[in-house]
Amino acid sequence: MPFQTDRLTLRAYTGDADLDDLLRLYDDPLVGPLIHVAPIRPLGLTYKETLKKLMDVPTFAAVITLTETGEFMGQGLLHVAEGKNRDAEFSIVLLPKFWNKGYGTEATKFIIDHAFRWYGLHRASLNVFGNNPRAIAVYERIGFVMEGRKREAVWMDNGWVDSLSMGVLRKEWAALHWGPNAGDMNDESL
Repeated sequence: MPFQTDRLTLRAYTGDADLDDLLRLYDDPLVGPLIHVAPIRPLGLTYKETLKKLMDVPTFAAVITLTETGEFMGQGLLHVAEGKNRDAEFSIVLLPKFWNKGYGTEATKFIIDHAFRWYGLHRASLNVFGNNPRAIAVYERIGFVMEGRKREAVWMDNGWVDSLSMGVLRKEWAALHWGPNAGDMNDESL
């Protein structure tokens, strides 16, 4: 059953057609430098195997499409590595033609909200490169807080870029998105 937001559909992977779209996404010359720490290179068909493995790991993995047309836009992932700590690592990747239109914000808000409501998470975490001010602004606007900076951690486009860690706690999210008294909720009230 797919999930719907105002403009987006978040659905399960359906097979090779999605792998072709994901390969196109990860191989995009504007997207690659914002998500890969490895040297940028053309990704071949063998990278589909990497993508298949990537899709099997997350707690929540969705292909993001434009509801109106069904057009592939990108993907959102949420992975809980250690269930005991209830901390999920979040990532989202969209094709450049969908940037700067609020789609990333809409999808991120849905996925994080869904995770806090249905997975009982205590926090959501993410990493973003310091040369991606658009993404940083979105994350901060919806409640993520800068938690750490690994200075000059990634060699990119003939220069060093910082790697930033951000996170949001369930109680912070609740206070911002669920109403005035929701922020008083603690993990024991789950």
